[in-house]
Amino acid sequence: MQKIAIIGYGNHVKKNILPAISRMSEVEVDAIYVRDLTRYQEEAEAAGVTLRSLDESIGGEVEWVYVATPITTHYDLASRFLRMGKHVICEKPLTENYEKSLKLLEIAETSGRRLFEVCMYQYHKQFEHLRALVESKKGELKTFSTAFAIPHLNTDNIRYNKELGGGALLDVGYYPVSLILSLFGEPKAIQIEKFTDAGYEVDLRGIAIFRYDGFYAIAEWGIGLPYRNEATLTSDTEAYVYERIFSKPPTLETSVKVSSQSGIVATAIGMDDPFVNLFQSCFSALEQNDKAAIRSVNLHTLKALSEIARG
Repeated sequence: MQKIAIIGYGNHVKKNILPAISRMSEVEVDAIYVRDLTRYQEEAEAAGVTLRSLDESIGGEVEWVYVATPITTHYDLASRFLRMGKHVICEKPLTENYEKSLKLLEIAETSGRRLFEVCMYQYHKQFEHLRALVESKKGELKTFSTAFAIPHLNTDNIRYNKELGGGALLDVGYYPVSLILSLFGEPKAIQIEKFTDAGYEVDLRGIAIFRYDGFYAIAEWGIGLPYRNEATLTSDTEAYVYERIFSKPPTLETSVKVSSQSGIVATAIGMDDPFVNLFQSCFSALEQNDKAAIRSVNLHTLKALSEIARG
């Protein structure tokens, strides 16, 4: 039985993490640790979860810590738990800049602990299908484009708070940027444009063009836009469209639509449970001492995000 402590009790934990753990017989939640007990106590009691103060020590029987707090808190929290001897699973992005992420990886190495960055879409068979397609189309690939955008949220949402690491790039922009870097590696060059609107202290939308040998890839992202969640690969003769490539429930039947001169054909890929797969991959990597399995810490992505943020 794997025992895990969860840091933070936001909507993501309630909607995705706790339900995923409930679908796994081999994982037990030790407690949820928060800064303000009074804020969450009533809700935690109703949900039947144990709530503890972040000032409390996590027991020695707990091997794993899941960090699900605002981005600017990731470095301090993850480094604290790594030094305590815990393996850390941290929400994306690992930190708000490349240099901090490298330091965090050094702390994990020095502590002899494992550090995982959550990139849940990469643990779905739809991503595996896309990755295999990219490999099979080497030499034929012309363009790749991907986008993730969401409508505006409540004005008190942390995504609008610059001090907490808010902004479209580090939130929704992480997904299309990480997809391109995970599939194609470090580009020869990146061309960047970012935008905001009056009354906001953070970036709200952006586009980046990644130049590779013989083809280019485009990432688009935004907050305050119509919902988009897609990726399209174009070869010499066909276009392959993956809808809901990033966020999707485990009950969704995924597919790829192939467009050619003959028409459009949809090929089923199926359902999958990315959050359960993520946990199982982390546990398996530890048991097998397999560093290669930690694919979610993608240094190319962390470096590109910092470059785009500076641009």
